[in-house]
Amino acid sequence: MNEIILRSGKKNREPMSFEKFKFVCYFIAGMVAMVMGFIALYMIIYFAGR
Repeated sequence: MNEIILRSGKKNREPMSFEKFKFVCYFIAGMVAMVMGFIALYMIIYFAGR
């Protein structure tokens, strides 16, 4: 995955810092949301099962 990003970065020399930053922010936000969702689901199942 990193190799693809590096290759695409080498191909186009113009700075795409904002687009890359936005992509990374959305990716991190998605990962955090997914983890929080799993934790919330686990908590609901755990407390509902008692």
